[in-house]
Amino acid sequence: MKNKIIAIILSVSVLLGVFMIPVSANTEVTEPGKQKMYTFIDKLVNTLVGGIASMIVTPDWPSKKDYKTPDTFFPGNSKEEFKSATATDAWYVGYSNNSIVTGNEVGGNGDYYVGGSLKVTKKLATKQLDDQKVRVAAISDGGKINIFAVIDAYGLANTDVRAIRNQFIEQYKGDKEINTINISVLHQHSCVDTFGLNGDIINALFTSSLKNLFRAKTKSGKNEDYMKNLYEKTVDSMNKAVAGMKAGKLYFGKIDAENYIRDKRDPQVFDHNLNRLRFVPNDGSKEIWIVEAAIHCVGRGAGGTELTGDYPLYMERYINNNDNADFLYLEGAELAISGNDRTTVYDDDGNCTYVGDVQTYADEHKVYDTDDNGNKIWNGKWIDESWNSDISDIRAYGESLAIKLEEINEEREIEPIINVAFKETYIKIDNNILVLAAKGGLLVNNVLKSGFGKFEIVTEIGYAELGTDLSIALIPGELAPEIAFGGAEGADKSWYNEDWDYPSFTEMVNGRELLVFGLMNDQIGYILPSNNWHSYFTENEEIVSTGRYAGRVITESFEELVEDIKG
Repeated sequence: MKNKIIAIILSVSVLLGVFMIPVSANTEVTEPGKQKMYTFIDKLVNTLVGGIASMIVTPDWPSKKDYKTPDTFFPGNSKEEFKSATATDAWYVGYSNNSIVTGNEVGGNGDYYVGGSLKVTKKLATKQLDDQKVRVAAISDGGKINIFAVIDAYGLANTDVRAIRNQFIEQYKGDKEINTINISVLHQHSCVDTFGLNGDIINALFTSSLKNLFRAKTKSGKNEDYMKNLYEKTVDSMNKAVAGMKAGKLYFGKIDAENYIRDKRDPQVFDHNLNRLRFVPNDGSKEIWIVEAAIHCVGRGAGGTELTGDYPLYMERYINNNDNADFLYLEGAELAISGNDRTTVYDDDGNCTYVGDVQTYADEHKVYDTDDNGNKIWNGKWIDESWNSDISDIRAYGESLAIKLEEINEEREIEPIINVAFKETYIKIDNNILVLAAKGGLLVNNVLKSGFGKFEIVTEIGYAELGTDLSIALIPGELAPEIAFGGAEGADKSWYNEDWDYPSFTEMVNGRELLVFGLMNDQIGYILPSNNWHSYFTENEEIVSTGRYAGRVITESFEELVEDIKG
């Protein structure tokens, strides 16, 4: 018995060390011998953690064979609807947004954990720097409505997505059929934890078994009051967006922003563009800009405790005031993609005036001036004054990206056709750290029992077509860009001496231009090619992934969905 207790304590110590890895792990390992050593250590840790997880009573999860798809899953358009689609007279788009800040995040009742990198100690919010919001666009071609909501948050599990859908449907009074309801997050590392994984790890480890035994509720990192408010504000925005839909035209344009983006993980493959769908109402009212790009929101670092809407908030404020447009931003295939290492320019008073690469700064000379009334302007444009030094870099970076969007000068009109389809898919949890987190109540995804000691997540993957030449992959996590756009590493650079024998998503969509809407309707973690899986101890991404084969399952599921729709 004594030896068993010592073994458990050692295993827990290993586990706690692993939970600290995401803060610091970023080690390049290219020598085959070292790669094998790390792979062996990973297997050892996975086995030890799996042993701990096996001693925790399994929650009352349904078995895979008994699982039934609920009404809160929206499959979207049928194959026949995709095939028979023809352009209508106009697009119909509505928009709404809400602040989701309650005022209790710092010093209020209850714990308000902050999302981002994992910590063993309580990671509670210490400062509110600015706003966090939910933004919603409702889109149709005159037929069934597709809703897209994006929340300033680290993650949102499909369990919450389906609960929000249910709350919306209970309130919806419109006469148009709802085709799909899609909810994503911007994966800010500086927002209140809406995913649950950043809760009290120690408490979860040592109390969950008893709670699970008596089917009592385990406590994740989500604050119940915050989530209730989030649900209400999201549903309210959905209703207002649908009610405010107007007829108009939709244009697609893009601009290269490679200088502002950095890929910290090989292969160096990512979408360099800021991609914009610009809706212009027929009545001349405010435009709606729907923007997709792949840039992690880590303006305050990955492990901080200060709350901010990060750079998208400042993109929005700039566009609202300079372009008379509403703004919705979606993350693309952004695994390991973040803002570029930037030069920061300050004025004589020490205020940050520009964030960008040196060459772009030299070429554009975008610095603040002062107009006749003493107001700061940037090339004649309004500059947000409601800021402080804590977020000056975030603000300047967001405004830099907004100005890049204004520089789009080539657009094409998108015909009024939209079809969206989804399928459920099952992802095996090979990463025992996540099994332990799930048993402890910190991982709140839809987990199913698929055999003795085996568990899977049921999630959603989607495919959409806009017009005749634009397509969208709707992905429930953080996708490696090479899976979407090609360029995956071959066997010569693989830890497992394997090729990635799958076509890219771009190849699958038969000549259409491809966008990726990531973290859509679920957060299943990082989605990597199976041959590019490294080690818990060398990278940040592996530690928060269901396992080595998640990328393979997602790729196969997306290909099956597209083939079913297009076949």
